[in-house]
Amino acid sequence: MPLSVLLMLAGMWLFICMAALQYPEDLGNDPHLVEMGAGIIVFLTGLVRLSRPRGRETDLLVTVVGVGLILSGFFGDWGAEVIRWNQVASGCVLALLGLLGLMLAERSRDSGKPGEPGEPEEQDGSTARTGSARRTARHTS
Repeated sequence: MPLSVLLMLAGMWLFICMAALQYPEDLGNDPHLVEMGAGIIVFLTGLVRLSRPRGRETDLLVTVVGVGLILSGFFGDWGAEVIRWNQVASGCVLALLGLLGLMLAERSRDSGKPGEPGEPEEQDGSTARTGSARRTARHTS
């Protein structure tokens, strides 16, 4: 849950960064459109992570958006250093949050917690009726 909240905060930052950092007005809204698009994706991803169990797809999406912002900062040629470094810094934060989410998901999958993706399955199909080996053991004893 803390990672989801951080994603939502990062998404909100991308919405307000133009006003907070006082981007030059002669550039128009082009750089901010890139940030708003990324902010929408990241904010909605954080909301989705709050409402359902996390998956690798959401973490990969956040990582890709972060890398995209980093590339946009270097290749966008916006003409203002504040825009470049905001996009690079925001992209690094998002890429790190996405990678952290992937690592946490892999760690929980490897630990085999019940209800998590990667839960060890019974070979004889005894969990098909009740959902877990523990419940099956209780019902048969």
